[in-house]
Amino acid sequence: MKPVRILGIDPGFGRLGVSVVDKIDGKETLVFSSCFVTQPKDSFASRLAHIAYGLEEILKKYKPNHLAIETLFLTKNQKTVMFVAEVRGVVVYLCHKQGLSIFEYSPPQIKSAITGYGKSSKNDIAFMVSKILKMDIPKNKLDDEVDAIAVALTHSANYKPFLNIPQHTH
Repeated sequence: MKPVRILGIDPGFGRLGVSVVDKIDGKETLVFSSCFVTQPKDSFASRLAHIAYGLEEILKKYKPNHLAIETLFLTKNQKTVMFVAEVRGVVVYLCHKQGLSIFEYSPPQIKSAITGYGKSSKNDIAFMVSKILKMDIPKNKLDDEVDAIAVALTHSANYKPFLNIPQHTH
């Protein structure tokens, strides 16, 4: 079976979680993870550019073939939703431009895939991510980074390339 390299993204404009996970013969391996942190004092355009530049570097270095990205979580703060939507647009555009297949997962889908329960806590997600990868997740990793790993693992669990089932792509 051909390995799949998944770029997992937990979108945000203050913090964007990023991960790269390989799935080979049914086993997932964490290749890379990070969190891009932008500065509130910078303009939104500068913050978007910082995210785009960092993502372009990841795409060049790791050459993933799938993007798994979390869908927007609706919140009462519409300004935040708008900013995160714009970040998602940049991410989806850059990945589409590089020829990645694009898959989206909602927060409950991710929680269910990782823990079996759609309303799991951040601690439950981190615990199960470490179990799935058979490695300790350092305590200093930001939630966004762990969430990005969880998004990639969700895609790994859901992606069935050899079944003739239409995949959710854009």
